[in-house]
Amino acid sequence: MIKVYQTIVDPGKGNCMQAVVASLFEKDIQEIPNFINFGTQWWPEIYNYYNCNGYNGIGCLDPKGRIELTKRALEFDGGVNGFWAAFVPSQTFKDSSHAVIIDKDLNIVHDPNPNQKALLLGPEDITKIDIVHPGWYIDGDVLVIGPND
Repeated sequence: MIKVYQTIVDPGKGNCMQAVVASLFEKDIQEIPNFINFGTQWWPEIYNYYNCNGYNGIGCLDPKGRIELTKRALEFDGGVNGFWAAFVPSQTFKDSSHAVIIDKDLNIVHDPNPNQKALLLGPEDITKIDIVHPGWYIDGDVLVIGPND
């Protein structure tokens, strides 16, 4: 993972997710689509990007209320070289989400916003994590290894 910083810091138009994906895949920010430009179709575009780069099981995980279980799940998942895209409440704009990078212990290790305010947040502030490998799911409070039929 390299640290790439967003070049657009603007509510509803920022490119934090573009910077996070560039960081995870160790690319220049211009090599990554600015996903926010796809409007409501941003998720299929991210899924397609990950898929084209060897990750065919991208999905979302909500860690709220199950921090230890999430840590076990991330250890199994593996992430992109041990790191994941995650979302936290923006520390810059009210009522907005912000993309960051976390490690398997749910520590925020990179905030693409140059102000770095999200680095002060903890595991309990993470609202969503993009997982990258198929073959597991969470059923209630249990990590299940195997297909989710």
